[in-house]
Amino acid sequence: MNMLISLEINPVSIILLAPVIIILVSSLFISINHERITNGFYSIVNCFEFIVAFILALLLTKGILFDKSNKVFVYIYDMLPDSVKASLVANNIYTYLCIAFIILIIVVIVIRLITYPIYTLVFENLSYKLYRVINSLSPFFRRSISFLISIPKAFVSLILISFIFYLLSYYFTIPGFSKYIDESIVLNKVYDTALKPVIDSDIAKKIPVILNDSFNSLGMNNDYNENIAENIRETLDSYNIKVIQYYNGVTLDDAIKSTPEIDKLAVDLVSNETNEYDKCKKIYDWITKNISYDYDKANKIAKDSRNTKSGTIVCYQTRKGICFDYASLFVSMCKANGIKVNLVTGLGYSGMLWGDHAWNQFYFQEQSRWVNVDTTFGVSGVNYFDTANFSLDHKSGKVQGEW
Repeated sequence: MNMLISLEINPVSIILLAPVIIILVSSLFISINHERITNGFYSIVNCFEFIVAFILALLLTKGILFDKSNKVFVYIYDMLPDSVKASLVANNIYTYLCIAFIILIIVVIVIRLITYPIYTLVFENLSYKLYRVINSLSPFFRRSISFLISIPKAFVSLILISFIFYLLSYYFTIPGFSKYIDESIVLNKVYDTALKPVIDSDIAKKIPVILNDSFNSLGMNNDYNENIAENIRETLDSYNIKVIQYYNGVTLDDAIKSTPEIDKLAVDLVSNETNEYDKCKKIYDWITKNISYDYDKANKIAKDSRNTKSGTIVCYQTRKGICFDYASLFVSMCKANGIKVNLVTGLGYSGMLWGDHAWNQFYFQEQSRWVNVDTTFGVSGVNYFDTANFSLDHKSGKVQGEW
């Protein structure tokens, strides 16, 4: 009963189910003929074509843009226009999307050239034979068969519309509508059973980002108040007036407070390393292997961050935390080793939509660059230490503190 109520009031679920219901119900009132049977075969093949094409396009796109060990991929990448490569170096997600779309079209054309002979040689003759058999059946069985051959078309429609919502949630932050996308039972079910195996990015999508929480100054959540808060902060900064900011119920200074035990562990972990990069990798490995994600705290923080203990000490003592706790602990362990480190807040991709997230950067002196690190996403088992495609599920980053 609760599921039915959720479907009724969730606009995303309604949009997804409406075409499916229309296609299936109308099939009961449309007479079956040779053309409909043929189209039924086409729908089934088109569905498989789309899935295969998308998998291939995704693998090819990632290979061309990020795999520098494959000579073929490197050759294709070198052929790209300089403007495109410059945009990719700048981590422009829209350039990645355009390239993926172009590759998808090419793959679909190639697959269609292969499958077209099957259409003409197999489906045409088979559909005529089936039509003669079906036409001899009773009206009830004809309607039943009409309903069955409409299922592939309904399925393809559901997948395609779900994919559109998936892209919307990935590439665009839609205030007020993201909540419906996240809570749609239908979209989540389609995502888990059909989309996730195909379009899952490098992250295992097991770690949620915090939705409806705020890392912005003065604790204001909606866009209007965030703009006011930002203007106030910039004005006060111009007069060198310190603004006390709160993150998950604590100040940043309180969040990164450490203990002698934590500091000793941090120093002992990296005792055999000589540079910041290797030291931070050891710290990253320890955090991702020893700290578990606190789902209960994530749900609580999303509703109300007051009366919540956050930061390095509670994260270390309980061996669990949310993204802000992970980032705070990384800062503290870097500080214990004299490593220059940032705490960054922005948007992280949960697998279904973007939400507030926190991660880190450390300064690698030998290469004079800041290195991105996400210990929260690293818990999934996928490497998020200095990865080339870090920007694919992180955006709008803002340094909140530097030590």
